[in-house]
Amino acid sequence: MHNSDKVKSSPQGKVSLKSSIKKAGLTQEQLAIQANTTIDTIKRLLWTKDVKNNIPASVDRFAVENIAKVLKLKPTDIVESLEWKGENLLKYTQKFNSLIQEKIRLFIGRGFVFDEIKKFINTQTKGYFTIVAKPGEGKSSIAAKYVNSNPDCIYYFNVRSDSQNRADQFLENVCQQLNHRYQLGYDKLPLDATRDGNFFKDLLETVSNKLADDDKLIIVVDALDEVDLNSQLEGSNVLYLPRYLPEKVYFILTRRDEEEVKHRLLIEAPEKTFYLQDYPEKCQEDIRTYIQACVEKFEDYKDKLQTWIQKQGITQQNFIDELVEKSENNFMYLRYVIPQIANGYYQDLQLENIPQGLKNYYRDHWFRMRMDRTKINIVYLLTVVSRPVSRQLLSEFATVGDLQVSEYKVQQVLNEWSQFIDKIPVDGETRYKVYHQSFADFLKSDEMVKAAGVEISNIHGLIADKLWQELYGDDNDDDN
Repeated sequence: MHNSDKVKSSPQGKVSLKSSIKKAGLTQEQLAIQANTTIDTIKRLLWTKDVKNNIPASVDRFAVENIAKVLKLKPTDIVESLEWKGENLLKYTQKFNSLIQEKIRLFIGRGFVFDEIKKFINTQTKGYFTIVAKPGEGKSSIAAKYVNSNPDCIYYFNVRSDSQNRADQFLENVCQQLNHRYQLGYDKLPLDATRDGNFFKDLLETVSNKLADDDKLIIVVDALDEVDLNSQLEGSNVLYLPRYLPEKVYFILTRRDEEEVKHRLLIEAPEKTFYLQDYPEKCQEDIRTYIQACVEKFEDYKDKLQTWIQKQGITQQNFIDELVEKSENNFMYLRYVIPQIANGYYQDLQLENIPQGLKNYYRDHWFRMRMDRTKINIVYLLTVVSRPVSRQLLSEFATVGDLQVSEYKVQQVLNEWSQFIDKIPVDGETRYKVYHQSFADFLKSDEMVKAAGVEISNIHGLIADKLWQELYGDDNDDDN
């Protein structure tokens, strides 16, 4: 038996196994029989320690699954979630941990979306469920919340600003997750595993045949609109997603409503496309609940927001109603505006004068920062490069002719736009990337850039071949 077929028992489970057995009206012997395992395995899970060696006892994964089914629990109710994933599996999922934790940190609502996903999975024997929404309306947060609540699913998050959006990266990562999650026995994937979707399709068939009648394989894939379509064969499905699906296999996808992506999804399986914009009242209800939680519950904001509301001479209800209207059902708008209100950015501005909608919010910040050509070069370059970039490299990019742009100047600009930029530690230094694609889209629309008298083509020309090679020369060595 492979080492990956075992997990270590843990006393930190969410429920008491002993009480669950008692609640089910079973003896340990009866549970062992119904779960098709041994009484020794039950005792290992109960005692959690190999007393002689004082180490966690090892238990077969499938035994844990069978025991969980009998007791109507999840495997992660019995063993730790990280332990359940296994060391090999974590190698391919941990790269998404920071993204997931950030997206769910202040997550509110969306129950109506999860209800529709559950309904689809429970009424179809297989299929694609696709969530479509505008930038900033919470697609990635919904995907992250689902993954966090369903630790057995396979998942992949496309992130254009991290250059984590190619078909070969997706296939390598997801095939390895399937390999380790279902013990398929591959020490290494075949050389052609990432060439097209054929090996991926074969793995799905293999896993489907291994699943019990009431089991399901669920694969979550976020942000299809950020996929580099040039990274795969012309005419193929986005990320080589299979046209046909075996039984008990489900995909949950998220994307924008873009024709290019829509036409690159040829599917002949049960499918449902769920448009968030078709549920404006439910979305607004979630927005309202989120704002109220910021004012009353979230420690990050509540005291500062209440102080600001008092200084404005308005009621809490006025504040919530006005911000609901200004948000236009866009969570990304609130992600930017609420922290700025809390931190005093709008202390001299009346509530009704705070920008309306996400694009106007970006526009307002643009004018407040008094953008000149140097600042535009620095900020826009962050949207051109598709990896986190160092301050030094931004300085070199933005230097034009005799005009030297110091790292100090770069840091000043980064500070001015800090709410839109993520800091990423890489090899002992800090690198920077745009937080959300909607901000990159705003800049690339070029109306603000052209208004400042700067041609986008000139900005692209700042990227010298040597620096481009420094950023992208190692693309073929990615281990994901």
